[in-house]
Amino acid sequence: MLISIAIDFRLADVATRERFHLSEERLTQLYRTARSEVVTEAALISTCNRTELYAWVDSDEPKVVERAVQTLARRWMRTRADGDALLQSSTRRVGIEAARHVVRIAAGLESQVLGDGQILGQLKAAYKRSTRGQAAGPVLHRLFETALRAGKRVQTETSLTAGRNSVGAEAAITASQRFGNLENARCLVVGAGKTGARATKQLHRLGARDLVIMNRTFETAQELAKFVGGRAAPFDTLHVEAAMADVVIVATGSEVPVITGPSLATAREACASMGYAILLMDLSLPRNIDPRVSDQPGVTLVDLDTLHQPILDAETMRRDAVPVATAICESEIDSFMEWIATMPARDAIKPLREALEDVARREVAFAAKDAGVHDAAVAERTASRIVAKLLAGPMAALRRAVQRGEPLDAQAMMLLEMFSPAAAPAPRPSRTARPPAPAVRVAAAVPPVPAVSDAPHAPASGAARADGRRRAPREVRSSLILSPEQFT
Repeated sequence: MLISIAIDFRLADVATRERFHLSEERLTQLYRTARSEVVTEAALISTCNRTELYAWVDSDEPKVVERAVQTLARRWMRTRADGDALLQSSTRRVGIEAARHVVRIAAGLESQVLGDGQILGQLKAAYKRSTRGQAAGPVLHRLFETALRAGKRVQTETSLTAGRNSVGAEAAITASQRFGNLENARCLVVGAGKTGARATKQLHRLGARDLVIMNRTFETAQELAKFVGGRAAPFDTLHVEAAMADVVIVATGSEVPVITGPSLATAREACASMGYAILLMDLSLPRNIDPRVSDQPGVTLVDLDTLHQPILDAETMRRDAVPVATAICESEIDSFMEWIATMPARDAIKPLREALEDVARREVAFAAKDAGVHDAAVAERTASRIVAKLLAGPMAALRRAVQRGEPLDAQAMMLLEMFSPAAAPAPRPSRTARPPAPAVRVAAAVPPVPAVSDAPHAPASGAARADGRRRAPREVRSSLILSPEQFT
């Protein structure tokens, strides 16, 4: 049974998510302790908005599943009390609901920002960590491969991840479109909050290299400037820095304009930049740039009304893509659940596969040796392909039996009896090695035969003997059980 324990932004605030977040060291410890006789696989997804643990429980019994959930929560948080607190704040899912959730995460349908393009990379990183920790097994391998495939399909087949999803990113795009190449432009970003940070990072991605970051808390500006390779400037030099810039993006929480018309004009005159073009972009509400600055020569002012429409268009396009993305996810989920349902069929056919693979591997290696080829990998691949083709029919029949709801006990037992090496009969001793029967036992068993008789030869089986008794037919011995050696 697939289970998940999830802490995400929908039901947990930042403080709660921080409490249950796992560092890399703690995650390594969790992977070492999570598995048990019942919990055979585990993998954890960790982002800024969610921490979710997925596990495979080797039972469908509700009591066993509940005990596994309790154990995982305690090992996640180390103590019973903290584990209970985790379960009270988390969302638990089992079976198809757990599978559906992780697939929708990969598609961007469960992100805080619809169509978040970063989640797919975060999911892939989580999958790699669980693989390195040797915590993921065949079920979680299949689950994450299904989720990643669904996410890629949504990205390529729908418009769910198209367009920009923030005012800051849209402002940077607009600056690039209106100003042209940003490589030689000086860009000033006023405000290092979420919007300002997104604008700064997008400018950097678009080629801007002369980036100046300004914030009332200078240390915050320094951190962002270091991230993009720019420089931080004191807030009291705002108008001078603006006068020397080509692009100015303002995103602060001020209730009054931080850039005023007269102060900017004075600074531009002092810097001898009055005649140069400058693009001012106001992303704040209330507005942080005095509208009168547009009266100055060379100044272009862009506000939220100008930027809002492209964002609305992108959001509308994303929402229109949700039904198609959902259908892709459901298709992949159905495929995964069908794979889960046929696990008993694969287990039932495992002895046959092992027997055939052993035979095919030896025969291919023998033929390759005769041909002068000594590539073990080629022999292994060839043997696997042969066995896969031979088992296609039996596997399809077992799948149909599972879909009809028929128990696989009879089919499994038949395959085990036919192809399990342990069930092979002991070899018969050769005729020449059989010791002759003692003469006394022969004389006692066979009555004397007259020396001379005109009677015709007795039939070989079932005919009357000379003493009037009928000869019993010879017992026919046969074996329907074949061992791997008998295939060769």
